[in-house]
Amino acid sequence: MSNQPGPQQGGHRPPANTDELTTPLPNDLSRGWLPEDTRQNPMSPLPAPKLFGFQTLLPFKFIKALRHPGELPWLIAAYSITLVAYIGVAVYFVTSFIPDLQAIDVDSETGSASNIGLMLQLALLAVYLPLLLFFARAVMYAQIRLTGVRITPTQFPEAYQMVVEAARAAGLRRVPDAYIQLGNGQINAFASGHGHRRFIVIYSDLFEIGGAPRNPNALRFIIGHEVGHIAAGHTSYFRLIFTSLFSQLPYAGAILSRTQEYTADNFGYRYCPQGSREVIGVLAAGKYLMNEVNFDEYANRAVYEGGFFTWFANLGASHPSNTWRAHALRDRSEPGRIIWRPKSNPPYPLSMVPAAEPAETWADPMQATDYMSIYPENPENQHFGIARVESKVPASQRDRRVADMLDTEWVPPYLREQRAREYPGQQGQGGPDQQVDNR
Repeated sequence: MSNQPGPQQGGHRPPANTDELTTPLPNDLSRGWLPEDTRQNPMSPLPAPKLFGFQTLLPFKFIKALRHPGELPWLIAAYSITLVAYIGVAVYFVTSFIPDLQAIDVDSETGSASNIGLMLQLALLAVYLPLLLFFARAVMYAQIRLTGVRITPTQFPEAYQMVVEAARAAGLRRVPDAYIQLGNGQINAFASGHGHRRFIVIYSDLFEIGGAPRNPNALRFIIGHEVGHIAAGHTSYFRLIFTSLFSQLPYAGAILSRTQEYTADNFGYRYCPQGSREVIGVLAAGKYLMNEVNFDEYANRAVYEGGFFTWFANLGASHPSNTWRAHALRDRSEPGRIIWRPKSNPPYPLSMVPAAEPAETWADPMQATDYMSIYPENPENQHFGIARVESKVPASQRDRRVADMLDTEWVPPYLREQRAREYPGQQGQGGPDQQVDNR
């Protein structure tokens, strides 16, 4: 058997037929036996993910344009407070803890046991917090890999296509890992990471909105939003360390979180702007009533729903209120509001007095009855949700077979073992300039 040239860097060689599932790759002269063979590593023309720095290759100015203008100031405040806290613990340790230990050595009855206990707790927290965060993220990722359904080119390929498109729009170095997790009725998705890896998790209920008969643009926007968290650095391990203390402060951590959500919305809007209205319907009314939400009427309420308690309720929320979020997605001329509600709306007629107005100005039952009789709704236009069940053949029977892997040169371990058994005399042999004949 003579040498054959391998695939070009970054290229992908489609197989001629499904028989190649069990045949060695053209440049794999070791026949899959050597797991350390560097020629079996997937190659990409894009640089590898970095431990320090962004996961995206977009220019910094471009990322800054997508980032909410309030995010960096609050992030700097979080880093500053964390740094001051660490310095304060170190100074207190030197000035109080060490003298207390010396006092115990001289006279055990004069030592301050309460100060020593407090300092031991602070010291352990400062030392072990990074390790605890690292361990917690690793365990969470492991649990998702063990229980979630991985989104792949052959497992929910439509969703995988969305993840790929969103990653490309965000300029990511690699396509993030993606999983479906049982939602139990919850509408949610999140992004996280472990080491160099980044991944997103989508709750299963969101997939009831993603098909062509429903509203795929809403799912596209949600995926773009989660990929935006990765591109903006929100899932970074070091960022989590330096904001964990700040996030415990009342309202301060919530404000930083809201700025990050607006930033992720900007990434989602860049990938799929047509899904910005639909996603509000999903978040506000759920998977069955999402298409029944009047987006403009809903967004206008961000201006009309005033008062101290609405302001206070938003102040401690980790996510922007849905009405404020809808207003920001509609009006792209200014960033989303963080603390104070929007002040203006485009011309749009109101059908009801805003709820923030005094109750004496609300319609009474007779007025409301007369109004509805003047403007009757079309009987065929029902706004009640209808749950439809579609019976389909199991995916294993209808999905296409793919006789190749997305990674260009990676060989599974079971094939390496198989080749080692079939060709025991070739252990450790083979190279780019050798000819191998195993007949």
